[in-house]
Amino acid sequence: MIYFENFSFVSFLSCLLKFNLLKNLSIKGFKTIYYIDSSLFAQKLLLPFLRLLGLTVEKLQFTMLEIIDSKGELIRSRIPRLDLFNFQEKILNSEGFKALYHKSWDQDAIPDYINKGLIDGDVKVEDSVNRGLFIIHVVFWHMQKIDYKQAVFVFNNRAWINIYKEYAESYKIELLSVRSILFKFSDLRKIVRKVPLLYKIIKNIKYRNISQKYDFQNKANNKIYVDGRGDLNLVNNGYHSDFFWQLNSKFLLHNILYKHHSNKEKEYLSKNGVYSIGEGIYSDSGGYRKYIKPKLNYSHYFRKEFKVVQDILTSYDLDRFYWASLFRQHDVKIFLTWDKYSNSHIVLSDAIKENGGISVNWQMAFDGYKNADSLINSDIVFSYSKFSTEIDKKIKSKIKYNVIVGYPKDYASALLRDEAKKLREKLEANGAKKIVFVIDENSGNDSRWHTGHELQRENYSLILEKVLETPWLGVIFKPKRAINLRQRLGQVEKLLDKALATGRCHVFEVSGRYSTSAPPILAGLASDVCIHGHLGAGTAGLECALEGLPTLLIDRERYSYSKLYDLPKGKVVFQDWPSAIDALMEHFGSSNGVSGFGDWSSIIDELDPYRDGLAAYRMGTYLKWLIDGYDKGLKREDVMLNAARMYEEKWGPDKIIIS
Repeated sequence: MIYFENFSFVSFLSCLLKFNLLKNLSIKGFKTIYYIDSSLFAQKLLLPFLRLLGLTVEKLQFTMLEIIDSKGELIRSRIPRLDLFNFQEKILNSEGFKALYHKSWDQDAIPDYINKGLIDGDVKVEDSVNRGLFIIHVVFWHMQKIDYKQAVFVFNNRAWINIYKEYAESYKIELLSVRSILFKFSDLRKIVRKVPLLYKIIKNIKYRNISQKYDFQNKANNKIYVDGRGDLNLVNNGYHSDFFWQLNSKFLLHNILYKHHSNKEKEYLSKNGVYSIGEGIYSDSGGYRKYIKPKLNYSHYFRKEFKVVQDILTSYDLDRFYWASLFRQHDVKIFLTWDKYSNSHIVLSDAIKENGGISVNWQMAFDGYKNADSLINSDIVFSYSKFSTEIDKKIKSKIKYNVIVGYPKDYASALLRDEAKKLREKLEANGAKKIVFVIDENSGNDSRWHTGHELQRENYSLILEKVLETPWLGVIFKPKRAINLRQRLGQVEKLLDKALATGRCHVFEVSGRYSTSAPPILAGLASDVCIHGHLGAGTAGLECALEGLPTLLIDRERYSYSKLYDLPKGKVVFQDWPSAIDALMEHFGSSNGVSGFGDWSSIIDELDPYRDGLAAYRMGTYLKWLIDGYDKGLKREDVMLNAARMYEEKWGPDKIIIS
């Protein structure tokens, strides 16, 4: 059997010329060609022509949820948990990587930036290692489905192709590496990024930031740059806010620098005393590098590898130069971000360090297992618990001060109880005696590269059907992404509208720039039981469990290696919605409820040692100590050490890990 990653005139012609494809087809008895994607030209002309020649040419039909390994683990999750680490190690030990090495890499965090960049990008990114490994498993899955022992896979030409071939061989797949198209739009972007002046002009035009005239109305020294998630809320009401740590501490607003994405955002921030700048490239005319521009040795034999590493170094140089310039212009001493999921935070860490500043990363999501995407290189990290710090150690993150603060949004429940009570009373007035809170995730249109809309629709459809047939049952939904929820629900939207008409159903639909504004705990406090439909992304479920609310987890995606699998099966962890709903109805039907139902007490201390509502306060106070240190004229190392000592004195030496 023969498979094409991208069936195009270029890839087919390459196979004819390089591998005598048609002859090999007849010799090996292959009569069918399967392809994952194809060009428009191939669809209109090449495929019909080949079918006329008697060849069967079909698109390979699959969904991400079908691609599992022999242990039942979803390949999408296994790759970043295990395979990417192994692949990265093989790259770093390869002849090609060693041939490209240049001594200029041995400065600051450049090695870590390169290493993570080599495996950056999830399965949705076409040329990522993640995608390459995943589609090899897709081919293997299909081989098993049709009972074929070996196959040929025409694979897009990639760097490190020999490592891919070795990986594929273990599944009896022969990789043939060819070029699929002559030019991609992403190639143009890479070319532009190699010319800094052109890149600056284009990006500033895109964001209408051509003049680059900066309003220096904020004269405060020693600012913190907040890399937010688009939640512009400066009222301490429990709703999502990029400034939650400031709202719950004595950190001063005028020490904050933020990027606005519209005039409306700018006006809101300015009105509330936050200094903001527009998106774009900020560089002063007197800017210069305080580091040696990283280079690499050219190798004719490893040209693809050269191009990949060159693109990584180009991005490093471009981003470091411009971010260091921005931090310098605005006297930024602290860079605060939640984003650890690519190598971009690493170059910003170097950029702030260049200005004598400190990089800080706060844990936004719960990690129940090691994941290559989550590797951090940062001066300071605010973590939930010691368990979280152990995950960082396992993936070899580089953190000087890992500060255990607890779950950062635990302040919200005290602020939301009255609103939650009113919401519950509204549903009860329409007959609801028991209320369930359902937690979903986002979904993508293409179920090959994402778990898909169907999985999310199941989060709604089954419980909605139960609500419609049970007059005493109510349900609350807090979508992760409400902006396009109804579009993603498809026909399930009609079911939702029927439930809403009963008055026993509520959906939070007000949204920030990207995600729904309401926090999970608001819906949780109004409910009797919370159900998170995705154990592998259990942060929202954790938020409810930390408040002592009965919380269930459904694991349709097979995350059996997660810490959350330490929770009781059949009482907290379920494999599907039907079994969870059956258990739920049994719990509600019992006079005293099912003992231990939704109870996380067996592991809760490991996930947050505090649970006192003060995590945001601890985080904001720590950041204020850092700014105070700079205000006193201290150097960055002394600023960090003094803050660490104060934290140890206040919260205990076991709550901060210094490396």
